[in-house]
Amino acid sequence: MNKVEINLNSINSNVNYFKSLLDSETKLIGVVKANAYGHGLEDVGRVVWTSGADILAVFSVDEAVMLRVARVRSPIIVLGPVEEKDFHRLLDFDITVTVSDFEIVYKLSKVSKAENKWAKIDVKIETGMNRYGFKSHEVVENVRKIMALGHVKIEGMHSHIADPADITVTKEQIKVLESVMFSFQQNNFDIPMVHLAATDTIVRHPDAHFGAVQLGIGIYGYGDFKGYQDVLKPALELKSHISAVKLVSKGETIGYGRTYEAKDVMKIAILPIGYFDGVLRSLSNKGDVLIAGKRAKIVGRICMNSMMVDVTGIKCAVGDEATLIGIQGNDKIWADEIAKKTGTIAHEILCRIPEHLPREYRFK
Repeated sequence: MNKVEINLNSINSNVNYFKSLLDSETKLIGVVKANAYGHGLEDVGRVVWTSGADILAVFSVDEAVMLRVARVRSPIIVLGPVEEKDFHRLLDFDITVTVSDFEIVYKLSKVSKAENKWAKIDVKIETGMNRYGFKSHEVVENVRKIMALGHVKIEGMHSHIADPADITVTKEQIKVLESVMFSFQQNNFDIPMVHLAATDTIVRHPDAHFGAVQLGIGIYGYGDFKGYQDVLKPALELKSHISAVKLVSKGETIGYGRTYEAKDVMKIAILPIGYFDGVLRSLSNKGDVLIAGKRAKIVGRICMNSMMVDVTGIKCAVGDEATLIGIQGNDKIWADEIAKKTGTIAHEILCRIPEHLPREYRFK
């Protein structure tokens, strides 16, 4: 059976590590959007919260409601856009929504007033990402209009770092956000919880911690900062098994398109997992899996529901476990290694693992 194993102790350890980098007054926002980066929203969200996250962040109202149904009682921020049809659920489930458009806040206030409730919002500010957010010079005017509406409470304001490794650009983004905070003071506005730093920015730019930090990929054991390699623990392992073993003669080809030709007699194992199950097709003829604690090269094109690997010289049989992400024996393959081979980032490798694969949660 193909399966995903999640080590919840690793998630707990990662969250606590980042908590140790923060002042006691700085809140930690645990980002569990995209099915907790492929790890499973409800189970992982609950552990991130109980491990010390003060707030959880998701992308959609659907994700937020899933956490509430799972009895996760932490404050929740929706980072993505919302539609009018979502307003009632935001109010009913006590969810904070990110806003970067006055019109949507105006409509939300009308609904919250009609229900005699208070909507909670977090104001998104554009500082250099050029994605969502009010331009810095527009913030004061829009906040003043929001404050005049009634039945809307500003819980926080935030932005997002475009390139944590670029110190100069990041400093400029920090300055933009600080200028907005200063303009709040000049206008006698209360400054809400401000959050900007994400995983790599947390350690590289302590001056960007403000009132809270947004911890995403670091929860799951990854980050671009080299110092993380010694302390973070990847939590997810992706496993399959050998469904068939066969010999291939010299000169025969393997798989669709006949992209691999056997240079000699070789033994291959077939695994019942493919790109439908989140294995990137771009790993064809260059990725590895672990079988019997040894690396087996992927040969031929990865199929929709299967793949072939070279097990020549490896003692193995039908039913033996194959590790695509994780540790086996004295070797390991993590998502960042796969990402480098395929020209992407660990985030994508993890998020592409589909929900139909069963998750097993363990405290190892």
